[in-house]
Amino acid sequence: MFRKIGIEALKQVTKKYARKQNRWVKNRFLSRPGPSAPPVYGLEVSDVSKWEESVLEPALEIVQSFIQGRKPTATPIKMPYNEAENKRSYHMCNICDRIIIGDREWAAHIKSKSHLNQLKKRRRLDSDAVNTMESQSISLDHDKEPKEKGSPGQNDQKLKCCI
Repeated sequence: MFRKIGIEALKQVTKKYARKQNRWVKNRFLSRPGPSAPPVYGLEVSDVSKWEESVLEPALEIVQSFIQGRKPTATPIKMPYNEAENKRSYHMCNICDRIIIGDREWAAHIKSKSHLNQLKKRRRLDSDAVNTMESQSISLDHDKEPKEKGSPGQNDQKLKCCI
């Protein structure tokens, strides 16, 4: 019983890890490939019974072709590319105090963990400043109210005496 539970848990974390790796490869090498990014090849891995013919053999052929200095028969994966995208556009991120060149890089920066953390930090500081200003204005309002000595009944008696 515990063995089956352990196997199922291992399968779950393995799938999660594989998805995380695929997302990393996509973001690192496919979404914004730089000049040093290697080509990425996709292999069909959904059918485990055909592992050798659909994964192992094509992978070995790709590696052998690189070792021998020739081009592999398989074609690398290419991400869809927008021709209207401006590669030389200039963007200034006031939150991170950085200059970003290119529309794709700008879009990636806006979604990046560092930018989102800076944005969160800025919002927290702004809300703290607003709360501080509000508390100061409330305390100033209380200071402006006329302070009367004694209870209201005592003030009425003083007025009656003077009349």
